[in-house]
Amino acid sequence: MKKGNFINRALALAVVAFVSVAGFAKGNILIHPYLKTSYAIVSAQHALIEPFKVKIVADNGETLYESPRIKNEANFQKLFDLESFNDGDYKVVLIGKKSKSEERFSIIDHKIVKAADSEAKTASTLDTFFRKVDNRLFVSHLNFNNQPMSLSIYDDESNKLFTTNLEATSSYSGMFDISELPVGEYCVNFQSGEKSYSYEFEK
Repeated sequence: MKKGNFINRALALAVVAFVSVAGFAKGNILIHPYLKTSYAIVSAQHALIEPFKVKIVADNGETLYESPRIKNEANFQKLFDLESFNDGDYKVVLIGKKSKSEERFSIIDHKIVKAADSEAKTASTLDTFFRKVDNRLFVSHLNFNNQPMSLSIYDDESNKLFTTNLEATSSYSGMFDISELPVGEYCVNFQSGEKSYSYEFEK
C-alpha cells in the first residue's frame, strides 16, 4: 500500500483529555512535566527562519537525544519518558546556524524537580499537544483565538502523506490510526492561524 493512502482509512476519534501548560516567548525553551507522570514535554520555539536542532545533554556532556535537522518550522515538541533518565542535571539546547540557546532542568526519582524560569514564561500559551502510543497518534489543540486549523503528516523525505482542514472551533482533539504506515520517521504538522507546531515520531 502506498504511504499516501494509509491515513485515508484512519479513524479520527474524540479524545477527552486536554493539556494546557505554561508558554514561552520566541526563541525560548520549555520543559514541563506532563500531569503527575514520569513524562515531560520538551518544547522549543526558534526565533530565526533557519534550520535548527534540539538536543538533550547531561551534565557530563553526554548527548541523550538529538533531533533531526528541523527545516521550515519554528516550533519543536516531543514527549519524553523520564524513566530512562538517571537522577541529575540536564539541559535542552536549541542550535541554529546563527544562534544557540539552552534551558537547564533537574530530575529526581524520574521526575522534573526544577525547570529554570519555566513558570515565568507566560508570554504566550503552548496550546498544542502530540503523543504517540503504539499505532495511535493523538493530537489535541486548544484554539483560544478560534483560528482556522489544518493538520498534515510528512515522511522523512518531506513527502506529504495526509492533510486535512479543520473547523475553527475552540478546541480539537483526535486520534489517528497509523498502523498502515511503513517503518520509518515521520513528522506531523499542526497549523493554527499563523502558528505552526511540529512533532516527529518513529513507526
